[in-house]
Amino acid sequence: MSELRPARVMKTARLELEPIRAKHAMEAWPHLDDARMWTFFPKLRPQSLEGLRLTYARWENPYHAKSELRENWACRDRRTGQLVGTMQATTFPARAVSYIAYGIFIAYQRQGYAREAVEAILDHLREELHSRRIFAEMDVENNASFRLVESLGFKRVKKRHTVDSKLGVDGDSYLYELVM
Repeated sequence: MSELRPARVMKTARLELEPIRAKHAMEAWPHLDDARMWTFFPKLRPQSLEGLRLTYARWENPYHAKSELRENWACRDRRTGQLVGTMQATTFPARAVSYIAYGIFIAYQRQGYAREAVEAILDHLREELHSRRIFAEMDVENNASFRLVESLGFKRVKKRHTVDSKLGVDGDSYLYELVM
């Protein structure tokens, strides 16, 4: 895995995607402390600013899991300087497979930020990490999320019921795949 470069700063027309660091917790906390951000995964909601800081500190090492690269970005509006959301990608280089997740803070939803950031992540995964299959999973009631991935060329491959008390998941989800 040493030949892989971990998350780097990426720029889009409106955003700068910065690798998440513990220092981002203070800025992200007010947005992530909003219960509306956790409609589909309430048990994943951070319990405190310190807990979020510790999570972000752990994420600073993208190689913390064996045989995979985990990258996390804070998305910043380049014009205003405000954080608008976060992006994640977990890549399994030996299989050329990646999984993505994303969350745009409530105040910035429905403004095209998710599309812009996901497109940047997909380019990064394809061009730099050579991923050939990208997956995204979302709650069946998260209409905005599956409309977004479908518009980017993802195809729904599976509907499943997941029970995972650690992740706070007990419900149906869709798994989407993009073949590059």
